[in-house]
Amino acid sequence: MGVPRTAGGATVFIQEELSNARRQCEALKRAMVKALDLIHASKKSDHFYEVAGDVIYAAPQALMELERSLNATALAVDKLDYEELRQVLRPDKVDELERVLEDVRIRIPRRTGD
Repeated sequence: MGVPRTAGGATVFIQEELSNARRQCEALKRAMVKALDLIHASKKSDHFYEVAGDVIYAAPQALMELERSLNATALAVDKLDYEELRQVLRPDKVDELERVLEDVRIRIPRRTGD
């Protein structure tokens, strides 16, 4: 698929690429958990920490920060897409959808912290 020529098409393209990046981040997280489990189960885990302790500690932190950045970007792209779609729908349909969404938001507990 080539790069889209409309703003709406660009948003869809960005969402697809972002979804792929988030999937790859999840795959990397699973691989990292498996690697850490193997290291901790090893009789030579002390050796692993001696030669690569900085990587063993830094990699999960970097992955967590990458995941947060991807999630923040996903939220921003979703908001842009929402605003674009809002411009093409009939105002009465937008009002109806916003009432339904607000009802859903009320039922979902708000997260606190990071």
